Amino acid sequence: MRNSSKKNVLLSWLVALAVLLVMGLAGCEGPKGPEGPEGPMGPQGPAGNDGIDGVDGADGSDGIDMTASACTGCHNNDIIIAKRAELNQHDHATMANSLSRGGSSTCGRCHSHENFRAFVETGSGMEMETVTGLTCKSCHTLHDDENVGNFSYDVLVTDPPETLTGVDISFGDAANTNLCLQCHQPRRDFTAYDTTPDDGTDSVYVTSSHAGPHYGQMGSNLFGLGADDRNGSAALDQGPMAHATGASCVVCHMGANANHKFEPTVDNCTTCHAGAADLDINGAATKMLDAVHAIEAKLVELGWYSEDEDGLSSNASSGSPLGMTGAEFTAFWNYNVIHADHGAVYHNPPYAKAMINNIEENLGMPLTVW
Repeated sequence: MRNSSKKNVLLSWLVALAVLLVMGLAGCEGPKGPEGPEGPMGPQGPAGNDGIDGVDGADGSDGIDMTASACTGCHNNDIIIAKRAELNQHDHATMANSLSRGGSSTCGRCHSHENFRAFVETGSGMEMETVTGLTCKSCHTLHDDENVGNFSYDVLVTDPPETLTGVDISFGDAANTNLCLQCHQPRRDFTAYDTTPDDGTDSVYVTSSHAGPHYGQMGSNLFGLGADDRNGSAALDQGPMAHATGASCVVCHMGANANHKFEPTVDNCTTCHAGAADLDINGAATKMLDAVHAIEAKLVELGWYSEDEDGLSSNASSGSPLGMTGAEFTAFWNYNVIHADHGAVYHNPPYAKAMINNIEENLGMPLTVW
């Protein structure tokens, strides 16, 4: 009994020890008690070294005003639309005229927007067959659809033209008028039909109803160039008219209001011609035109031209060539220099008077006295 009691006591102690051990282990995995209060802040550390200043950024470019008001500054009835309406009265702004020659690699440079742009920008590539008439962008830089901010009214070209006959014509940089000379120049000279110099008795045959320097060659007339001076006593070396040295196409044909119909008005003349009431200043134009009409009657009499409701029509053709002497051809050519420039008597009066006297002399007509 005594040994059994001792064993029971020992067993009880072992059980109690085991329970305490288990409870101790379980207490290690229990929840933490609350943290104690935060201690006081430590002393401030020393200041760090200053960093290097960064590089200033570049200013951004100005934005583009894409509001409606930015566009209507030009695209309104008072500016672009009105100017376009004026331009539509120019021959080569009309589709009929452009389509008749605009797709030609030789004519397109002056008869269509697309080929003119190609010519002035590259000097070549004038072979686009699908063309339109002249527009504002034919002459001015303006802007394209992608770069509306790159806008200006500058003209596309200010350099002297590369002429088709090798004549030297240039306004310098007077009012951007060299742009006009890109087209308003002769397409050919008299040697295209008669290569025999200084021979009034040789035979010349004209086989084309379009024989002449080409329509609209005002530029050469302004500079006193293009006439056939091989026969006759009238001096044809008149040189540039004051309209070429003191004025310009823009001054006379557009004026202060930039008229894009290009119709000259007397208001554009009075700066130089004080007191002028119309374009027939001192009656000079009327006297020259009367002489030209008398010449035309002579050409009809000779059978070179026929008269109809549209004026004179040439009778020359490859099947029925016009035969004439060298002196007669000089008269024929110089008439066409005047006729192809419908304003010849205004553009360069001294030159027109000299050509009229040359024609009259070579056709055996009385000379007009100026």
